[in-house]
Amino acid sequence: MKSSIRSVVDKVVFIIDKLNRIFEYVGIVILTAMTAVVFVAIISRLFTGISLSWIEESATFAMAWICALGAGLISRRGGMTAIEIGVSCFSKKIETALRILAYLISLVFFVVIIIQGYKMAMVVSTQYAATIPFMSLFWVYIAMPVGFVIVFINTIAHIFDLVFEKEV
Repeated sequence: MKSSIRSVVDKVVFIIDKLNRIFEYVGIVILTAMTAVVFVAIISRLFTGISLSWIEESATFAMAWICALGAGLISRRGGMTAIEIGVSCFSKKIETALRILAYLISLVFFVVIIIQGYKMAMVVSTQYAATIPFMSLFWVYIAMPVGFVIVFINTIAHIFDLVFEKEV
């Protein structure tokens, strides 16, 4: 029974890690596009004196997505802020239980952010960017809940790793 549960958990964690690879590539594409667009703006301003007004706003929007994706990805690698001194003075069993408790509390917080972030994105969905009039602000504001969905699933993977004693 326990081995069948573990095999299912291993498959879920494998899928989460594969999704993270996809999110990494999406982040790379966004960062590359942002860099190219900003480079074109610099060249345009340098040689023609023409400032492309939409560049700054599109770079800001791209940075919002890069940060959202990056936060989700770094959470899987254990790069988020943590206070280790408090739990490291306990036995391994208690330390694991405290970590799982902290992750469960965090999951509740992530759900609140996902729901409220989605609501905020819906509120601004009828508004459009000032310099990119065809782009709804929904696509900028939805970056936060999407990023926290990624953080959420990576936190689930951390909990699975702790429960099944994999290296975190």
